Order: sequence, then structure tokens, then C-alpha cells
Amino acid sequence: MRGARQAETAQGGASSTRIAALLLDIDDTLLDTRSAMRRAAARCIAQVWPEATDRAEELGVRYHADPGGFFGGYTRGELTFAAMRESRLREVATHGGLPWGADAFAGFEQGWPAAFRAGTRAFDDVAGLLDRARADGIFVGALTNSSTEFTTLKLEVVGLSDAFTAIATTDTLGYGKPDARAFWRACELLGSAPEQTVYVGDDLAVDAQAAVAAGLHGVWLDRRGQWGGGGVGVPVAASLDAVSW
Repeated sequence: MRGARQAETAQGGASSTRIAALLLDIDDTLLDTRSAMRRAAARCIAQVWPEATDRAEELGVRYHADPGGFFGGYTRGELTFAAMRESRLREVATHGGLPWGADAFAGFEQGWPAAFRAGTRAFDDVAGLLDRARADGIFVGALTNSSTEFTTLKLEVVGLSDAFTAIATTDTLGYGKPDARAFWRACELLGSAPEQTVYVGDDLAVDAQAAVAAGLHGVWLDRRGQWGGGGVGVPVAASLDAVSW
């Protein structure tokens, strides 16, 4: 991995194998979803519960943090995407002592698309990575634990709707990362073998290490500088500019 910071136990990246494809996580890898979700949740919470306007930012952070672990239930196929989101909002309402009714979630979801659009952006290093992949004849796909509906919204907002040969989402697959089947199916859709595919994502365990376990060349994108220098078993890159094949 050109320019990547190497973890002590990294296996030397993908240089020994001909790489045919690049598979990318979306949230907090290509898009600053963390910030967008917090802002959108705060805005929608203030709309649904005006009495909580002064606490909306704090509650938006909690919605994104998902202390109840509902998103994990969705990726394991235990919850639908809608049920996951409703459970997250209900947990926030309970924590904040806010009244809950059938119209609360409906109002939150109604306001979400516009609120999320307003705060969504791609990271500055995305365009360069995609340009390099195209120039080298590398197929590019996306594998995300989000839903097709919201993935489509995100990519439209930042102008990346046509950037990928294939996009795999949890609701289309029936399971999500770190399940090895998610990586295998994404490779199949992309037309590449796992051993010919580099996978890049911001979550060490769910993305990079799980990709390696599935037979891909996993890279941990550590945008926030979390790596402390110890062995993590995968190459570590501070930005997409440091990723190669």
C-alpha cells in the first residue's frame, strides 16, 4: 500500500497478486456520514420535539452513537431497516424523557431526507482515488451495511451515483459485514475474485479485518488517527491518497 502506515503484522498489502477490483465502504470512508447523521438527527429531533431544541445536538449525537446496538441487529438480519431506525429514535426519546407516539417516528423520517441532504459531503480524497482506479482499469464497487434507499440518497447528494460498477447493501444481501458472505457476494457482483480485490473501510474489525478473513486484501482507513502503532493484521492508511493496489 503506497504511503500507507503499515501495522506491525500486516501481510504486505496486495502487491503479490494482480488486483482487478477495489471495493469500498461508504459511510465515514467516502462520505462524512458521522457528521451528517448527527446534524440531521438533531434537526429532526428539534422538529418532532420543539421542547427539546436546546438538547437536540446532544440527542443527535446519541442517535448516531446507537447505544442500544440496534444497527448491529439490522446487519445480522434481526431487524428491518425501518425497525432499527425506530428503535434508535425510541431509545433517544426514552433517554431524553420525551413523549413517544406513533407520529414521532413518522415525523422524524419525513424530515430526514432534507436534513441529511443538507449536511452530507464526500471527503476530499475520494475523487482522486476513483480517478486513479479508472486510469488503472480497476473495477470499483461499494459494500455498505446501510440500506439501498439511504445509500442511493447519499450517493445522489455527493454526485457519486454512477461511480460504481456494483453496490451491495444489507437489505439486498440479507446480511451485512462482518459476515464473510457479504464480501463474497459483493465480489461476485463486481466480477472479481476475493483474492483480486482490495477492500477499504473505516472500521478495523467490521471492515478491514473481516475483509481479510473473507480472503480479500483489507485496508483500515484510519481517518481519525485511532491506531496506536500496534499490530492489527492489516495495512493502515490515514487517507484514501495512501491506498494503492
